[in-house]
Amino acid sequence: MEEKLIQRLESAVSRLEVLSLSGGGRSATARGFQGAPLDPSIMAYEDLIGQYLGRVSAVAEKIWGGGGGQVLGITKVLQQAFST
Repeated sequence: MEEKLIQRLESAVSRLEVLSLSGGGRSATARGFQGAPLDPSIMAYEDLIGQYLGRVSAVAEKIWGGGGGQVLGITKVLQQAFST
């Protein structure tokens, strides 16, 4: 029982280390980091955030004649918040 718990903890720590090295955004395995596989829910969350923030960012760049202004600035803040 204790051995199984230790293995689970080591696996969790290894995934956290991979995530900290990746810096957020796309999954660590997609960036080429070798380590414990990420949980499917984490990968789905990252894809969801990437998809919607990508769309918001694309629209923000088109606002105000391509300058984006404050909307683009706020979008960049959101991207940074979700990638950390």
